[in-house]
Amino acid sequence: MSNPSLSIVIPTYNERENISKIVTRLKKTLKGINHEIIFVDDNSPDGTSDEIKLFIKNTSRINLIHRIGRRGLSGAVIEGIYAAKAELVGVMDCDLQHDESKLIDMLKLFSKSSSLDLVIGSRFTADGEISDNAFSKIREIGSRIITVIIKKILSINSTDPLSGFFMVRKESFMKCSDNLQTQGFKILADFLSISGKTIKIKEVGYKFNNRILGESKMSFVTILELFSLVISQILKGKVSIRFILFCIVGLSGIFVQLLVTGLVLMLINEFPTSQTFGIFAAMTSNYFLNNYITFQERRLKSLDLYRGLLSFYLICSLGAFANIAIASYVFSLTSNWLFSSFLGAIFGAVWNFTLSSIFTWKSK
Repeated sequence: MSNPSLSIVIPTYNERENISKIVTRLKKTLKGINHEIIFVDDNSPDGTSDEIKLFIKNTSRINLIHRIGRRGLSGAVIEGIYAAKAELVGVMDCDLQHDESKLIDMLKLFSKSSSLDLVIGSRFTADGEISDNAFSKIREIGSRIITVIIKKILSINSTDPLSGFFMVRKESFMKCSDNLQTQGFKILADFLSISGKTIKIKEVGYKFNNRILGESKMSFVTILELFSLVISQILKGKVSIRFILFCIVGLSGIFVQLLVTGLVLMLINEFPTSQTFGIFAAMTSNYFLNNYITFQERRLKSLDLYRGLLSFYLICSLGAFANIAIASYVFSLTSNWLFSSFLGAIFGAVWNFTLSSIFTWKSK
């Protein structure tokens, strides 16, 4: 196939049931347009990649990037755009909630303006909407509120910066690609924040449809990643999303340590011992939360889960001893267990963040 005029990047995770449907829809919509479809699958356990390979056998228009040991929609989109052969790249989900017919409207806008960099499929324009059952009312209201907050904080000029449906000029995207976060789900907000007012943007309203098959990827972890993205952009990208998630987990560990230290202190009335129990409780809590949230794409399972816990304990042991020493010394001066435990926890948290990110969860 000669170089296409349009590449469609579709990140997937557990979307086996939707592959045939989205391929059929795109074939119908893009009839007569030289295009390619690039699926980027994060090693879906449901066999999504195998389903895609069945279509690859029958057409040269479909390609697959099968990622091992890497997770996250943002990273998948970035890799897909890098691999795209066309100058214009459309990005959409595989869950059938995006209106693929709007790709034609996006193409028309690009054909009318050589200076146009990005067209966003928006749910919040005058002609955009969200289907009645696509979101619960609470989630829809929450989505609108979060959108307004992010637009304000990051100075983004778009009605829908959290959209996962857009078309971008590859050259424009590549100029910002080195500074984009590979972790997280909101690649568009990241791109808009980094590019600022240097790019020309238009929007196309569309109806956000109900998910028919598969499961929504929205979760509490997704919300934490979005929150971390906002903080990262406020800090001008100097701190990664992963490190911010690490800090959030560490903050929760401080509360665990204070709670356990206080409870044990009431039972035995001996601060150093109580502090030790608090530290190990916090370390254990931090380990499992980091395994689930911060390093979800490297998540340890089965025996590796317990080996990782031992590794985490070992790596952080020096920090824990320093934690105890600092807290005990401050307690001897002040007799304030809360203040003493807090200072020790802060030092231990910084140590744990640094070493565990390097040694406990290694890239596969």
